[in-house]
Amino acid sequence: MRDEIDNLSKMKQLDWDSQSWREIRDRQLIEWVGDVDAVRFFLDFSHFVEIYDDLVDQDKPISTGDLNYALFAVLCYMPSNPFFLQHRLTLTPLIFTSINAWADANEFQHGTMSEKALAYGLKGGCVEVLLSIISITRGVEYMRSVSAEVRRIVMAHEAFEKYLEEVKDVV
Repeated sequence: MRDEIDNLSKMKQLDWDSQSWREIRDRQLIEWVGDVDAVRFFLDFSHFVEIYDDLVDQDKPISTGDLNYALFAVLCYMPSNPFFLQHRLTLTPLIFTSINAWADANEFQHGTMSEKALAYGLKGGCVEVLLSIISITRGVEYMRSVSAEVRRIVMAHEAFEKYLEEVKDVV
């Protein structure tokens, strides 16, 4: 738990998605998940989600390399990942619901303050996939023991106030 708090403190001081931030995230994922194939699956999934979000929101430029990797990830790497192959019946409905939540978030970000708060929470739906992966690899009791910290670390990159600033002009 102490390492997780230290990692959260370090990550908050770093630029989100910088090389240093990714190194801390990756070490933390290995510790939480304990299965390299499961971590690789989650990283491929989250990379695709980020790229897709940037495409839809049109708020960040996307390099050809990132777009190519996202396509390889979703069409080749994820479907052939040994962890996914073993647990696809559990993971597929979770992925489905996280995509649906993300789509709803894009609609709610245009609404009232309450809907924007809901959108902020729904945008982080891929953390549910990660928590399920942890539950599969380490058990429910362990997942519950790290769940709040997982959410803090995975979602720490965007404070609610910053999110509100980003969507204030969304029509």
